[in-house]
Amino acid sequence: MWFGVAGLITSSFALWVSSGGRIADGAVDASLASLVIAVAARHDGVVRGAFVLGRRVRRYRLHQLTFHLGQLHRAMAIAATMWFAIAVVDAAPEDVLACVLGGATLVLLGAMMWTARDAVRQHRHDRFERVHRYAGWTSLGPVTVLVLRQAAAPLQHGTGTAVTAAVTPVALLVVVLALVVHPWTTVRRLPVEVLDVTDRLVVLALVGSRKVGEFVRVSLDGAEWHAFAVATTGCEGPGRYCLVIRRAGDWTENLAREAQGGLPRGLLVRTMRGYGFMYHAQTFRRVLFVATGAGIGPVLPYLLGSSLVGYECLWLGREHRTSMGKDLVERVVAGGGVTLVDTSAGRPDLASLVRRRAPYVDAVFVVSNDTVREQVAQVCEEMGVAWYGPTFDS
Repeated sequence: MWFGVAGLITSSFALWVSSGGRIADGAVDASLASLVIAVAARHDGVVRGAFVLGRRVRRYRLHQLTFHLGQLHRAMAIAATMWFAIAVVDAAPEDVLACVLGGATLVLLGAMMWTARDAVRQHRHDRFERVHRYAGWTSLGPVTVLVLRQAAAPLQHGTGTAVTAAVTPVALLVVVLALVVHPWTTVRRLPVEVLDVTDRLVVLALVGSRKVGEFVRVSLDGAEWHAFAVATTGCEGPGRYCLVIRRAGDWTENLAREAQGGLPRGLLVRTMRGYGFMYHAQTFRRVLFVATGAGIGPVLPYLLGSSLVGYECLWLGREHRTSMGKDLVERVVAGGGVTLVDTSAGRPDLASLVRRRAPYVDAVFVVSNDTVREQVAQVCEEMGVAWYGPTFDS
């Protein structure tokens, strides 16, 4: 659907730029306009707004569109690169500098697209992150030079048409730069209280508001960032929220080691938050939550906060009280509606557990790995029940 929308937008841009003459003459404007949409589609403020609008209409497919807004980012980024290539090829015979800078930019954009393929993004995620971030930032340099250089020539003519032709690409470039820079202006180093560190998870408390469905991006050093659901354990106190983080990689293991020392330097936090798929749970009257291990984190605001929705929860894990902390488990269970499924003796028949409960809920929300998610998805699709779950890098 999003690629279809991107196709319509690109066709509209083609009609727009061709109305004044050759398509190549307006390729720069079309490229920048496409880039505005591509960057905006990944801006947390825009994503947040899309989720808010999506929630106002209780339609499952609309919710899925807001959740997969990143596909619009991918499609419009491809379109922006194609338009930029047209502009470079058109300028190449007469403008050596534009050819060199444009060619270098196309190499960077090509590297970004190549490493953004699913095969690379999933299996070499760190490489994807580095190329996407640093190549993206670097490419803005030559693009800025080219746009300003192109805008300077029409201004010398002084006519209204010439001024408009110069202002349009510069204005679009300013919007792109603002969208890229703005999230970084919200970064703050915040103090952190370490509530718990076990063999399987780290629980941290930070100062700030707590709303269901939100996620926050954090970093130890500013180079590597990770997103975690805004959660609660019921004991962090007012005006604070928790991060329940599963130890499942080099970064989280490093976080756990530093947490054992109290994290005296705190964490770098992007104070602008986004919404994840759990935000839509409050749209329904009654839902079924399925979570494994530390995947309970995004569900905790529903279980331990004010009752926003009727729910039943299946919490799968090994020896919950040992791995997740006795106090947290007791608080969760005390609220009622939560069934602990201990997997120490083997995997349960999750499909049967979900099948028995799905007819009595409006939607199912699963927070787990790919295997569990696909099991739940298959049952829900067979029964015609709406389901929500994370996809890789969502």
